[in-house]
Amino acid sequence: MYQNNIKRILTVLIIAFFAFIATGAYSQTQTRPPLTSYFGFFGGVSNPLGEFKKADYYNNKAGFAKRGLTYGLDGTWYFYKNLGLGGSITYQDNGELNQTDANSLAAGYTNSFGADYSTVTATKRYQTVNILIGPQYSFTKGKFLLDLRASGGILKVFSTPETNILLNGVTDQAASFYQRSASSTVLAYSGTAALRYKLSDNVFLTLRGAYLYSSGPSITNQGRTTNIGRIVTKQPFNTLNTTIGLNFGL
Repeated sequence: MYQNNIKRILTVLIIAFFAFIATGAYSQTQTRPPLTSYFGFFGGVSNPLGEFKKADYYNNKAGFAKRGLTYGLDGTWYFYKNLGLGGSITYQDNGELNQTDANSLAAGYTNSFGADYSTVTATKRYQTVNILIGPQYSFTKGKFLLDLRASGGILKVFSTPETNILLNGVTDQAASFYQRSASSTVLAYSGTAALRYKLSDNVFLTLRGAYLYSSGPSITNQGRTTNIGRIVTKQPFNTLNTTIGLNFGL
């Protein structure tokens, strides 16, 4: 249900975006040249949202994700006045499970299996790169430019947290089983707003906010002999990256 709602919202936003930029483009004077195309770099903070951020044993979509580092490259080619085609390549790290997370999961497994006790050991972390492209419309006011972009592309997942669950006192389940780290390429969708300030003719200081959603990679569970307790089969990604950077006119 949550995933369907996200898709509906993104569809409505993209339709509204195209309608808005079409109206804006029509209202421009016919003699006005396109804006200057640009490229640049940025860095900042990746903030997990929604279920990706939640730390809840009983929610199989909870990702236990953390605030982390993000950086990347961004650029736009303007082909008609204020309308362009923008693209970005972004790395982001959304952390690993900490000891509090491991203890919370262990308590959940102990309760679900009726075990004497459980131990959860966590390794690896959320590391991804997304490559996105989409239409962009820019508003200008003095030395300021406001860029709005709707994008789609791929999310390359290099790793997700891996857990080793060790149960004590449970005869129906092997003593140890695993939730394996995932590595795959999946579809992703994004909405971006950036405020650029003109430092010189071809240099801009840029504040940028980028929302990202993906249904995420499939997760492999290994060593289970029963389907009791928390079983994660797919991990959605949902983040808001806030960054600062420099853009250079071409």
